[in-house]
Amino acid sequence: MLCDLVFPRFAGAAMRAWAAFVVAGAVLVSCRRERASLTAAVALLPSELPVYRAVVADFERRSGLRVVVVPQQYADIRRALAAESVAGTGTLDLVELDVYALASAAPHVCPFAPADVEPELDALSPDAVRAGTIDGLRFLPHRLGWQAVVYDHAALGRPPEDWPELLAVARAHPGKVAFKGSLYEGLTCDVLPFVWAAGGSGEVLDDAGALAAFRFFAELAPYLHPGSATFKEPTVAEAMARGEIVLHLNWPFVMSLYASQGLAPEPIRSAPLPHGPHGRATVLGGGYLGIPCNAPHRAAALRLVHHLLARDVQAELARRLGWFSPRRDVAVADGGEALAGFAAMRAEVRPRPARADYRALSRRWQEAFRAVVFEHRDPDAVLHAAASEAVKSR
Repeated sequence: MLCDLVFPRFAGAAMRAWAAFVVAGAVLVSCRRERASLTAAVALLPSELPVYRAVVADFERRSGLRVVVVPQQYADIRRALAAESVAGTGTLDLVELDVYALASAAPHVCPFAPADVEPELDALSPDAVRAGTIDGLRFLPHRLGWQAVVYDHAALGRPPEDWPELLAVARAHPGKVAFKGSLYEGLTCDVLPFVWAAGGSGEVLDDAGALAAFRFFAELAPYLHPGSATFKEPTVAEAMARGEIVLHLNWPFVMSLYASQGLAPEPIRSAPLPHGPHGRATVLGGGYLGIPCNAPHRAAALRLVHHLLARDVQAELARRLGWFSPRRDVAVADGGEALAGFAAMRAEVRPRPARADYRALSRRWQEAFRAVVFEHRDPDAVLHAAASEAVKSR
């Protein structure tokens, strides 16, 4: 979605989370001995869990099946899926995975027959379905996400419309514009919109669009928040809540956090990403459903997939959780001023490059950004070198 979203309240040592997941799995296996049930691992915020469980309870009443919803981070779900694949047996009937991880998880998830997921399949955004089609239709979009500008309305009055205005904001508020500059996928999600908005392909590290975007990053660099080098989704959001920054890019979930803190829609609002020389763009994120090859109850899991993607359920999730539905007949949630920027970007969403070496490409974008912004190296030289190294490594 997202770029491997790290939920603030789930933050903690990976080992602790993994251990908790293993324990949860053991408990579930024990329960299964008493009564057959479906196990669905989904990346949910604590605040989202009651609503999601209520939606699943409707399925339980209609089907007579029991469903155990296991809320976990995407990374832990991926690890559990891989572990069960290696073991050749499993407890997970349904998993939700970040769009970024679909390619690596594809070997562990068996394809849907398109006829098995009608009529929901016809209602889904074709672009979103395409992202889940990897050697067959293996993943179905559960919810979509994309980034927008998150800004302090009280401090700025209005958001920057284009790159020159963004630079002007940075100069007027030195140290108060931030990027998610840690060496991780979230940084690529900040970088690619600028590359695309400058006419770049996102696949060539030194095309004209990439060079224009990184020259712009070099201009912004002196005015960025010093914590940008370590920021990720939750930490940059926390910095804004503390009043340290006036603008950054982030995913819709931060607006619900700000709303819960009394900070949205005033003073914190969302806005479209600023225009570049070739328009606007943002990265497709979101959660996708897949049925593991080792799922104990595949047919029942498929029934649950139909339920979760049905129009009434998707509309309910959009209304109560603010999720952006992959169904074309469910509008982006009415979040008023708080989500206005995300709604405005819906037509500008692009998937990340679909190629086998995407992880390596993404890492090169991240390293190039950090070299230009934090080491103040020449953007043209950095990108030409990165492109050359990419060619050599093929």
